[in-house]
Amino acid sequence: MNAPRKLKIIQAFDAAPARYETAAGLQKDVAANLAGRIARLATAPAPRALEIGCGTGFLTRALRPALPNATWTVSDIAPAMARHCRDTVFSGSSGAAFLAMDGERPAVRGGFDLICASLVFQWFEDLQASLHRLAALLTPGGHLAFATLVQGTFREWRAVHRMFGLGAATPAFPSAADIAGFWPESDAVRGEGSVEDEAFPQTYETARDFLLTLKTIGADTPAAGRRPLDPGSLRRILRHLDRQGALTITYQVAYGIFTRTR
Repeated sequence: MNAPRKLKIIQAFDAAPARYETAAGLQKDVAANLAGRIARLATAPAPRALEIGCGTGFLTRALRPALPNATWTVSDIAPAMARHCRDTVFSGSSGAAFLAMDGERPAVRGGFDLICASLVFQWFEDLQASLHRLAALLTPGGHLAFATLVQGTFREWRAVHRMFGLGAATPAFPSAADIAGFWPESDAVRGEGSVEDEAFPQTYETARDFLLTLKTIGADTPAAGRRPLDPGSLRRILRHLDRQGALTITYQVAYGIFTRTR
């Protein structure tokens, strides 16, 4: 595990709850879309549900009406995010446990009817291994449902880096097809799954606004082994983009549903 990078991610998201929702419109929309997909799944009458990476509670909030009888375990790697979700979404009501937990190495017992995560898995170091661990926590008939960033995200940002002979510090995301090949198939865990992806273009008045949005929501930690651009190179890229007017940045989002059959 890349402990220093993981610690930076925790620190960035721990600092974000108070301002996160002012800049996280995309995250709210994706969570609503994922909640709609989950609501159409066949689940137990009183499902036991685990959320990975709750953030400030977009997905949690959207799912509570759809699963009114669920018993929730809600987690985030950043303790401040888990506390914020607890205080604002559940606000003292019973029926939920909150954990500060790394979703790549879940410290919970299995038997879940639903495991869900919205825009979390792009931070994982080994997504395939993590999907296998999470699927093993499902009951037969249980669902793993998630939204994550995939190949094509930040394509405009990457293109201008290439034009200047530079490498962007943003992660190299897997494709939706890659993720479709990650489903577990072992003697212990089997199932069936599907993955669909969708483009979400976002418009920013300036290139600095794009970077400020990432910083505001705590999503500005560089990819493993990468460093941010030096100030001079960053200024060149920003000047080039700003000469073109408003900046469009694409987020490519994949929705995955895995149902454990054994």
